[in-house]
Amino acid sequence: MFLSHSSDHCRGGCLVALLLLTGCVSEQPSATVQSPPFVFRSLKLEQKTRKGLMDWSLNSPEARYELNRRLVRAVQPVGVLYRKGKPSFKVQSDLALVVNDGEQILLEGDVKLQQLNGSKLLIQGDRLRWRPQEGVLLIEQRPRAFDQDSRISSSKAQLMQTTNDLTLKGVVQLERWTESSDPSKPDTTLRTGEAQWNLDSGVLNAEGPVLAQRRNLEGTVLQQLQGRSLQGNTRAGDLKVTAPVVVRMPPQKGVLKAQDIMWNFRSQIVRTEQPFEAELDRTRIFGSAFQAELKNTTVLIQDDCRIQQPGESLDARTCTWNWGTEEVLAEGNVVVKRDANDQLTRASKLVGRVGEKGRITFTAPGGRVESQVRFPADRPVDRTPRPRKSAPVEF
Repeated sequence: MFLSHSSDHCRGGCLVALLLLTGCVSEQPSATVQSPPFVFRSLKLEQKTRKGLMDWSLNSPEARYELNRRLVRAVQPVGVLYRKGKPSFKVQSDLALVVNDGEQILLEGDVKLQQLNGSKLLIQGDRLRWRPQEGVLLIEQRPRAFDQDSRISSSKAQLMQTTNDLTLKGVVQLERWTESSDPSKPDTTLRTGEAQWNLDSGVLNAEGPVLAQRRNLEGTVLQQLQGRSLQGNTRAGDLKVTAPVVVRMPPQKGVLKAQDIMWNFRSQIVRTEQPFEAELDRTRIFGSAFQAELKNTTVLIQDDCRIQQPGESLDARTCTWNWGTEEVLAEGNVVVKRDANDQLTRASKLVGRVGEKGRITFTAPGGRVESQVRFPADRPVDRTPRPRKSAPVEF
């Protein structure tokens, strides 16, 4: 059997006429007795647009047609969705119900939507409701999408055939893994509210709350990011998390608070050009911008780095902290102030290390520092600044 019709013509009447022409109609003994279903060894349905371009097709090796109900039951159906006359998606499932001669198609079982171009995304589910006239495909049960290094899941998913816009409803979860990691144990997860994702451009907009986590092979959370909403492009890999943003580092007891930040999930770089503040146990860190390389466990604090500890503070042009080795580097017009005796120390560079309770101790190995100490008035001393070489600076 072969059926071809446009979107506005040749619907139920065409299908019935073709069925009658097959010679498979049994004589009805009574108008009140339901006609037996027509059984076909193969079935092919097609639909074209008003301009005569292919819109979609559906094939099945075996199908039954119930004339009274205008219902087709097809097994192992395989179809193709077209966009601008060119194949866009391949669709298949265990069973298909074609209602009202193509007005609605219900796919059940192992439903698969394979993108035929672009990122070759594979979308799977257990039940898909397809309205060909509207170009809407709604996956109602367990929708999930895969590419070579990530998967995304939600409560429901809706694909618009004409625009390739995928709407993910309910709680949306994105999981990513590296080439060397196990897909069953993703190293990065991202959860959001309802999301709109264009499969062609990669543009993604998601409602909050946003929660992202990086884990090691043992499943320990290394970093956790929270934000209000998310915008970005999955092709470029850049995602913007909108304020207020909080980044936590449980192993280091660190908390960072910032405005909008950019997160590239491919390179695992988090950055912002806006002021932020962070806490590392009893140490507070401020800056005008930062860039954190999560893979290298390194954060660069740019423009006006300031570190505060009980009774002490440090100011520098930039600070670099490797939370893997606990090493800290302050560079550019470094000034250390201590409340005790109004001690003031200047240097071009200081190297430090994070110790107990987040306290940082700095030294100037091989460099030059200048210290000034003020004593009470009843103890006159020479207050002339004196340079010292390689002097440790407790901070």
